[in-house]
Formats: sequence, structure tokens, C-alpha cells
Amino acid sequence: MKTRRIAVPMVVACVGVLGSAGAAHAQSGGLSVTPASLENRAKLGTVGSLTLNNTTKETLRVTVTVRGWKQQLNGTVVADPRSNLTRYVRATTRTFNIGAGVKRPISFRMVRRQSSLYAAVDILGKPTNTKGRKGIIPNYRLISKLRLNPAKKAYNFRTGAAQVRSGSVILPVRNLGNSLDPISGTYRISGPASKSGNAAAISALPGKLIGLNLGATRGMKKGKYTVTATVKQGSKSTNVRTSFTIR
Repeated sequence: MKTRRIAVPMVVACVGVLGSAGAAHAQSGGLSVTPASLENRAKLGTVGSLTLNNTTKETLRVTVTVRGWKQQLNGTVVADPRSNLTRYVRATTRTFNIGAGVKRPISFRMVRRQSSLYAAVDILGKPTNTKGRKGIIPNYRLISKLRLNPAKKAYNFRTGAAQVRSGSVILPVRNLGNSLDPISGTYRISGPASKSGNAAAISALPGKLIGLNLGATRGMKKGKYTVTATVKQGSKSTNVRTSFTIR
């Protein structure tokens, strides 16, 4: 089989867990989705729908995949291309063609019970007629969000040992509950120098690890420090004592 190399740019629009976006555009139109966020209570069966709008001048082959998120310690999220959550929730039609100028609904169903589920909806659109075309052939990718909230929130988290990362003191916290309610804290650091403060709240996905920022290490003397902190999420509060060393 002979293949021809062509430039295939990916026009991308993304939306994080708390952000908003929903359109990928090229010069000749684009692909968009509304609403950018689909939110409902976690339940078996239909949980809602999105509307896809093709404003290009050609038919697109669309693939819809529900994926998990990757989350960084500072709370930033990106869709995980290796994750596939269709065993829990899926589009009722996962692959279809959408004509030029056409709007089409995409419905979603939860097929396996979960107390909550927070996912990325990965929508990929590719032109169906590329034979004989030269030059740039744009593809379109939309990353929307799906938030299926718990009927009853359960708060639980686990803290790790304080550590120094990129010039800041970080207190790792893993969300073991089922909600997105932000995790925050107050702290006091004692040792060769001392300081206290409030750690900014971060929304952690269930099962994911985030890092509360306890301030910069700039100006702190070398040595061993003790951290005494109170970590909070919703109605749950835990006192933490840990240590770190500046070398």
C-alpha cells in the first residue's frame, strides 16, 4: 500500500475541569460543541447530551471517546489520551458522519454505577473526502467536560510528607472522596526559620494527587523544618505534622 505524506494540522479547543471552551476553527469554518460542560447527577442511564455543530464546508467523520483527566500538583488538568472510560459512561453513538452546516446531538449514558465521575469528552473530526487533495487538510479536536456529581458527597483524603519542589514547600494531598470540593489548609513552619500562612484551595479530582503550596523556600536557612498544618475539604478537617529539609 502506497501512502502520501501530507501536512495534517490538528485544530484543538480544550476545556479543563473548571474552564470553558468549545470550538475548533480553521479559516473555512470549524467544529464546535455546546454546552462546553455537561453536568448531571451520577446515575445509570441517560445523563445528558451535547450538540455538535459543523460549520465547515465538508462532511466530517466524528469519533467520540470519554477519557480520564491527568492532574498536576497545582491542580491543572489535561485529557489523558491513554485513558478510556467507556466502560463507565459512553456516547450512545460513538462514531458517525456529520454533514457540512449540520448540527447533531450527542447523548451520553452511564452504563456502570459510580458514585461520581469526572471525565473529558474527546471529540475528533476528520474530513471524509481527502482523496487527491494536496496541502493542508485540517482535523478538528474538541475536549469538553463531563461532570457526574455524587448524590451524597463523601469527604476523605490522605496527606503525604512535605517536600521541596521548584523552590516551594509542597504538602501532597490525595483526594479519596467522591467530590470536586476544593482542598485547602492553614500551616505553620518551624525550624531554623519560621512562618505561617494559608494554602490556596485546589480542586482535586477523586483519586488524584495535588500539592498544597506552603510558600517559597527563598530566604530560608538550610536545615530541618517541621510543618504543622490543618487540611480541610468540605466538612472534613485533619491535623497534619510532617517535616522537610533544605540542603
